[in-house]
Amino acid sequence: MIRFIIELGKSKLILAFIALMGAVFGYLYVAEPDTSVLIIPSELSSKDGIQSLEGVRLDLSILDDVRYKRLEIFGENPVDPGVTGEVRNPFSDFE
Repeated sequence: MIRFIIELGKSKLILAFIALMGAVFGYLYVAEPDTSVLIIPSELSSKDGIQSLEGVRLDLSILDDVRYKRLEIFGENPVDPGVTGEVRNPFSDFE
């Protein structure tokens, strides 16, 4: 790596270009514009919270669909956690 830098030093134009690009990118990184956004909270109405769900109606007709009824469960239900093995202290001496 040092040899590469020394060889670059021989070509002053390339070394100056790399230094200039480093300075430009450094400036752009440090001087990025302020992107903060001012959010003005709206006033709460009486319809906020659980009361806003009062008019929601769920379409449960999918449960009567033939494609839904053909779905099968593969594997164990509920899932058996199985044997996890012996818990060893990784910092203890080897046996």
